[in-house]
Amino acid sequence: MRDTPDAQSATREPSRRFDWFDGLFLLATAAVSMMVMLPLLLTGRYLSGGDGLFTVDQLQYLAWVRDAGDHWLVGNLFDFAPNSRVFLHPGYLISGMLHRGLGVPLPEAYTVLWKPVAVVVVFFGIRQYCRRLLVGVWAQRTAMVLALFTLMGWSTLTSWLGAGHSVRYSLDFISSEMWTGQLLMGYEFGAIAVFLLPLVLLLIERARGDQGSLLIALAAGGALLITWLQPWQGAELLGVLLLVEGFCWWRRNTRPDFRLLWVVAAGLIPAIYYAVVAATDPSWKLAGEMNKRGAQADWNWPVWAIALTVAPLAIPALISLRKRVDGWQELAVRFWPLAVLVVYLQPFGTFPYHSFQGLALPLAVLAVQGFVSDRPSWLPRPRWWWVVPIVLALSVPGTVHRMRMAADNVEKPYFPYYISSSEQDALRFLDSAPRGNVLTTPYGGMLVPAYSGQEAYVGPRSWSPDWQERANFAGRLFGLYPPAPTQQEVRSTGARYIFANCNGISGTLPSLKALLGPLLASEHRFGCATVYVLR
Repeated sequence: MRDTPDAQSATREPSRRFDWFDGLFLLATAAVSMMVMLPLLLTGRYLSGGDGLFTVDQLQYLAWVRDAGDHWLVGNLFDFAPNSRVFLHPGYLISGMLHRGLGVPLPEAYTVLWKPVAVVVVFFGIRQYCRRLLVGVWAQRTAMVLALFTLMGWSTLTSWLGAGHSVRYSLDFISSEMWTGQLLMGYEFGAIAVFLLPLVLLLIERARGDQGSLLIALAAGGALLITWLQPWQGAELLGVLLLVEGFCWWRRNTRPDFRLLWVVAAGLIPAIYYAVVAATDPSWKLAGEMNKRGAQADWNWPVWAIALTVAPLAIPALISLRKRVDGWQELAVRFWPLAVLVVYLQPFGTFPYHSFQGLALPLAVLAVQGFVSDRPSWLPRPRWWWVVPIVLALSVPGTVHRMRMAADNVEKPYFPYYISSSEQDALRFLDSAPRGNVLTTPYGGMLVPAYSGQEAYVGPRSWSPDWQERANFAGRLFGLYPPAPTQQEVRSTGARYIFANCNGISGTLPSLKALLGPLLASEHRFGCATVYVLR
């Protein structure tokens, strides 16, 4: 397959040395990753390890880190069912070994270890891909900024116009999945997988012109890791690879490089593993049901909302499709959004919304190409005085809106961003106590598995059977609803302990001693937190 002069010129670009803009961009990437964590650190309080807008996920990951360190394989610690540990994950296993073997605290073993790795991978993934495909320093830099910062603020605009909650939520949901910043705040393994994808595409391109096996082996290892960390992006990588090779065979009469089948095979191994686990393990079946398309009322992505969110990058990106390209990577960046759409629409797997993660990078590259190398005569030449305001409009309002949302979440007692000294003492007591199930609220259930190693009655919605019923019972127990036959209900759960945390309803109630009656073996108070040991 023969490269065009533009493609040959672009191929040489990645060799340019690290410059002042790269330094600023790396610092900006690190700053984005700390937009929620840094204000939390400045309070001086003990952090739970929660990061970003939805700390439930990070507390679930810490429970997995704890379980991986104890058992290598991870089970479900939020269901009171006999454990079947089937989940093997390289990242959680490494963090778990650090926690168990070296005593590294959980937040440090996960966030402090992997956040810098994610920042570096995101930086190089964006930088190298933009340098490869765009000619001109400022074209590359503009695409880099768009790939990192684009976060549409349609939700804010529609709020001013009086739109309903479902409209605003859908627009927030879609734009957040496309936003690179969200991956860097508590979803570090996702960030690593998403931005390894462009680096592996660059490896594949080089491997096709190289007769050695090293580059093929590296690309296959990258495909294996991407799919293991984030199967949606693994599917997209294989989709791009197969689409480009098939297109070149069909339209360009170019013989495929069959060595790339090793890359496909490596990417399929984790996918097959996840498919088997999802089909055979009850907890993974539950998670699949809870995370399928439309499983919750707010999980609705209307076509118009998707179109509105991607339009600011997609419309100029379409301009670049006017020009015929022959280079492998030039075709790959054009097929990438199509692969995203296929993965989003296909009926298998779970939580298809993650397929949109990383989409800002190929759209940013194509959008800049549409205004630079592929610009039609009727489009104005790019000038800083109108490019800069557009870039700011595509990033600043949405970012400000998300940071306000994060501040609201921290102030509300719904998510455990902090752990009080009393809760730490109570969780240490549970950690040293004999193994037994812990009855608590959803708030406390986010803390118990990670910080005590015990199972919680209710926690993340995806992993707790009959989540609403369990949350309602916890509410009755801790006084949110009128009392019911409490002793009988507590006995039916099979719980050994009750954990009353400091925040929320449970932190304002008197002792449950009288309510539990003969079920209570002992009561252990730790300031505002209490552990009840049941007979």
